[in-house]
Amino acid sequence: MKKIYYGIFVLLALVTMPSALSAPSLQVSLSKYEPYPASPGDTVKVWLLVQNTASSDATDIAKNVIVELLPEYPFSLYGDSTTKIIGQLGAKKDYLIDFTLKVDEKALQGNNIFKVRVKDSGSSVQIEQELTVFVQSRDTTISIESVSTEPEQIAPGSDGKIKITVKNLAPTTFKDLTLKLYLQSIVGSTLVDLPFAPIDSSAEKRIFRLDPGQSAEFSFDLRAYPDAIAKIYKIPFALEYYDNLGNKKNKSDFIGVTVNSRPEVTLTLDKTDINQKKTTGTITLKVINKGLGDIKFLNVILKASDNYEILSTTDTTYVGNLESDDYQSVDYKIAVKSDLEKINIPVTLQYRDANNKYYEMNIDVPMNILSAAKANGSNGSNLGTIIFVIIIVVIIAGIVIYRKTKKNKKGMY
Repeated sequence: MKKIYYGIFVLLALVTMPSALSAPSLQVSLSKYEPYPASPGDTVKVWLLVQNTASSDATDIAKNVIVELLPEYPFSLYGDSTTKIIGQLGAKKDYLIDFTLKVDEKALQGNNIFKVRVKDSGSSVQIEQELTVFVQSRDTTISIESVSTEPEQIAPGSDGKIKITVKNLAPTTFKDLTLKLYLQSIVGSTLVDLPFAPIDSSAEKRIFRLDPGQSAEFSFDLRAYPDAIAKIYKIPFALEYYDNLGNKKNKSDFIGVTVNSRPEVTLTLDKTDINQKKTTGTITLKVINKGLGDIKFLNVILKASDNYEILSTTDTTYVGNLESDDYQSVDYKIAVKSDLEKINIPVTLQYRDANNKYYEMNIDVPMNILSAAKANGSNGSNLGTIIFVIIIVVIIAGIVIYRKTKKNKKGMY
C-alpha cells in the first residue's frame, strides 16, 4: 500500500513540476527618446520596450505587468502616472510603453540616469533597470553682451581701456574662458601691427568659470601709438571656452576702437592796413590747427557787424583741409564805420575732424585801429631810420674813397 501512495505522489509531482518551474522572463530597455539630445528645462518622451523572453505561451504568459518609472535627478515625471500596466504579455512578445519626463534646468550635460521597475503580478518576477538619457544644452553658447572703450575716443599717445562683457546663455556652466586680443591685422597678404600696445598686462585674459545666466567682464589697458592715424580700427579677438563635457568651443569677432583727438583750432588777426585815417582796407585772418589730427572741409565765415561793412564779394572762404601744426591765411576787404580804437570781428569756423565729426566755432577776433598820428608816426619813424642809415653808409663810403684818392696822389709824386 505504501508503494501505491508513493507512486501516486511521484506522479503528481511530475505533473505539477513544469507549472511550478515555469515563469515569464521579463526584460526592459530604452527603445528611443525624443528629442535627442534632451535639453535642460525641457521635456523628453521616452519609449520603453518591455519583453517576455520566455519560450512557452502555455506556461510563461505574464499578466498585469506593472511598469513603474523611478525618476531621479535631473528627471521628474511630467503630466503622467508613475505606473502603467500591460494586461498580458505572452512568451516571446514585447510591448512598447511611453512616459514623459521633465529635465531640470540645471541638469549637467552628458548621460543622466533614471530607473524602471517591471513586475509580473501573477508571479514573483520583478526586475529593476537603469536607463540613460543624453542631455545637452540646446543653446550652448556665450554671447558678447557689450563692448566699450574709455574714453570713447583714444588720442594718439594716450591710454585707453577696452571692456568686453560676455554672458552665458546656456543652462550649463562653462569653464576656462580665455579672451585674446590680436593687435595685428592682415592687409592684402601682409600682417601689419595695429597702432596699440597693451600696458600693465598682456593682451590675453582668463576667467575660471561662468555659471548659467551670469556675465563676466574682460578688461584690457591699451596705449595708442603717438603716430597713430586718426580713424576707426578693427581689433580682432577670439574667445575660447569648455563645456561640462570637456568640449572646446570658440567664438571670434571684432572690436571697433576709434583713435581721434578733439581739434584745437585758433583764429588770430595776422595783419591789416586799416587805421583811423584809412578806414577801408584788408584784414588777414590766420587759422591755426594746433591739434594732433587733421581737419577738413574748413569754412571761414566773416559775420556782419555794425562796426564795419564787408566789401569782399563773399563772406565765406572755403579752405578745405588743414593739417596738424599748420595754418592758413584768409583775406577780407572791409570798411570800418566806427571811431573806436578797438573792435571785435565775429567769425564762424565750420569743419570736420578726421572721423567726419562736425564742429562749429564762433570767435570774436579783436582788432586795434591805430590813430592817424600813430600810423604816420610809425611810418615817419621808419622812414627816418632808413634815411639815417643811408647817410651813414654815404659818409663811410666817402671817407673810404677820399683815402684811396689821397694815397694815389702821393704815389704819383
